[in-house]
Amino acid sequence: MRMMQKILVVVSGLLLLNCMWLLFRSGVGNTFLLNMGFFLGTSFYAVFYDRLQKIKWIRYTILAFALIYMGFGTFVMIYGRQDTVTFQEDAVIVLGSGLRGEEVSHTLRNRLDMAVEYHFQNPDAFIVVSGGQGPGDVITEAFGMARYLETAGVPGDLIFQEGNSHSTYQNMRFSMAILEELFPEGYPYRVVVITNDFHIYRSVRFTRIVGMEEATSFHGNTPLIALPGALVREVAAIVKMWVLGT
Repeated sequence: MRMMQKILVVVSGLLLLNCMWLLFRSGVGNTFLLNMGFFLGTSFYAVFYDRLQKIKWIRYTILAFALIYMGFGTFVMIYGRQDTVTFQEDAVIVLGSGLRGEEVSHTLRNRLDMAVEYHFQNPDAFIVVSGGQGPGDVITEAFGMARYLETAGVPGDLIFQEGNSHSTYQNMRFSMAILEELFPEGYPYRVVVITNDFHIYRSVRFTRIVGMEEATSFHGNTPLIALPGALVREVAAIVKMWVLGT
């Protein structure tokens, strides 16, 4: 077996493990299907490696796709870890990321812990928690997030729940509607977006799209086991944003 073929086998195994983890964590969703597609494609390439290597356009297409994906994924992660927060913003938007029953997921807890850290450095800022109710959830993400923040010591009168959104674009658009009611018309309020590192790039772009010009960012780290699946989905979502604007 060639070295590259061995690498493909290892990558296929890691993708399969990630698919199993995603299936256990959140069931069959878009992220699971995207990762399963990557697993099947990588496995097919590993099995028929010698034959496919003889077809130049297939070889070069796969190589170009892999390089572009890895390069852009690296850029997204580096971008997301460069916090621009000033701790002088007027409001915080914390983006949802799934529940387990009524409890916040590990990924979402990382975001909320950053929101708690932010609050204690800027205790006057309003906090909008944004996330609707997903399939199988018994409460909205926003409700679970608000409860977590209050338990951590954030006053309830500073927290505003946006519980209708089901996408990052809706997170921003619906959160902006809440902020427009909180601040006087024409007041140039400043917003910091809190989400995970891989999600910062798209989230900040959406603040511009919906009309929030003064937006900074503050990231939470992503659990290593969740990162491959998150990046696969995020790169696809960024392409969708570029094409459709939502």
